[in-house]
Amino acid sequence: MMTKMKRKNSHVIIIREAHKDDAIIIKKIVESVAAEKYYAVQEHSREDWNSAIKEINERKGLIIIAEANGNPAGMAYIVPGKFKKNKHVGFLGISIFKTFRRISAGTALMGYILDWSKKQKELEKISLTVFSTNKAAINLYKKFGFEIEGISKKQFKIAGKYVDEVIMGKILN
Repeated sequence: MMTKMKRKNSHVIIIREAHKDDAIIIKKIVESVAAEKYYAVQEHSREDWNSAIKEINERKGLIIIAEANGNPAGMAYIVPGKFKKNKHVGFLGISIFKTFRRISAGTALMGYILDWSKKQKELEKISLTVFSTNKAAINLYKKFGFEIEGISKKQFKIAGKYVDEVIMGKILN
């Protein structure tokens, strides 16, 4: 399935489901965001995105790619919990190249993820965590109906400053 969007700022954004040939692209996106230090917990991308794509698909999750004007712009995934007790919860992650932020790539990724999630009978909730300093991401999630469910104080230390972890969730109905 593919979604095509045209934005007022002349960027054409396409959202498509990832396949095994996208492992290198996904790694580059995640590695780029991780290197910034301010948007992702991990310092590096996992090495084997081929296995990650396979695992997400096996667990009946979804991994998608955003392209802006034909260039990779970002990725997102949602994967159900591993255990019987949390299989009803989809855990969400999004990474967007710095040069493609503020062109609605995040909005397009979130819209696709939510549309897909609502069609999954097993999923009842989406959960995510975000740094308290990432106001743009928090605002995006709130725009899509996510609520703050908790805050872990001083959970991270970035560049010598403490950063809280914000836990957000959305009940699917």
